[in-house]
Amino acid sequence: MYVLVYVFMTLGAFLVVVALRRKGILGEDIDDMAGLVHKSPGYAFLMLIFLLSLAGIPPTAGFIGKYFIFLSLIQTGHYVLAVIATLYVAVAIYYYFRMVRSMFISPLADRTPVETSLGLRLALAATGVMTLGIGLYPEPFLRMAQTSLLR
Repeated sequence: MYVLVYVFMTLGAFLVVVALRRKGILGEDIDDMAGLVHKSPGYAFLMLIFLLSLAGIPPTAGFIGKYFIFLSLIQTGHYVLAVIATLYVAVAIYYYFRMVRSMFISPLADRTPVETSLGLRLALAATGVMTLGIGLYPEPFLRMAQTSLLR
């Protein structure tokens, strides 16, 4: 389940970076995303969804994936590993929200909108829908994962 979830949220985040990189916006720093919500609100909100999912915040697919990983660790008695994973998630949330803060709070000098190809927009829409869709309605995906284990 986590692999499926991870594919959509990571691919989506990288697609946003690719779209911005093609327009010469992103460099190597988080500050390169400063004020993205003013330049391209669609990309900023999609990146927010992907970052929330990577952090494991509900109602995203990342929460479902992390929930089952932590549940498995606890059920199998790997308590120390579960604590270490929780600490890792806490540190990761700090870094993800630094990017969110930069996108939504930091000022922007150039407000020229970002435009991309139809294919990239469709790929971003698909990854965004799946990242939120699996988080909001995980049942069919959980059944598929369960069925694949039985075969």
